[in-house]
Amino acid sequence: MSELDLNAPITEWELDEWTPDARAELTTALIESGIVHKWEQTVLLTASAVENEVEEILDEIENNNEASDEIDDSDDDDGDDADAADAKVLGQLSAIAQRISRNPSDTNSIRSLERLLEEIEGANAPGEISDSMWRQIKELANQIEEALIGSAQPDESTAMDLAGRLFAILRSNV
Repeated sequence: MSELDLNAPITEWELDEWTPDARAELTTALIESGIVHKWEQTVLLTASAVENEVEEILDEIENNNEASDEIDDSDDDDGDDADAADAKVLGQLSAIAQRISRNPSDTNSIRSLERLLEEIEGANAPGEISDSMWRQIKELANQIEEALIGSAQPDESTAMDLAGRLFAILRSNV
């Protein structure tokens, strides 16, 4: 994916009220739609030319999250999977791994990986993934992050290899 042209007209969305989950979901949707974007903390930047498409994605995510919040509110007393990672996290992680395997210097992907790792730290496996597979997925994701930002010099070839392995695991399990 190409870099956002900061010399072209830019549209900004302040999304500080969105949860990290919702912003990660938005990032995945933008990437899947081929929309070049950039995050500055919680501010989303895109070319003004794609403003309508981004608005549609924002509306869709907001509507889906409102609907799931209503469902979640009615389910609050069961508590069985309270600390389980959301299944959509696997799709987001898969998309990030695929992007890093192709372009390990993509800062948006690296930031998305960092946010996702914070989100899933300590979380139990989503229902369809075994605990041992979940540990392996989280370990690979942490190794990718370590290879890219854990030392003075990023090890992009190791990150690409690890990301390719993670993507293959997720593709066969999601």
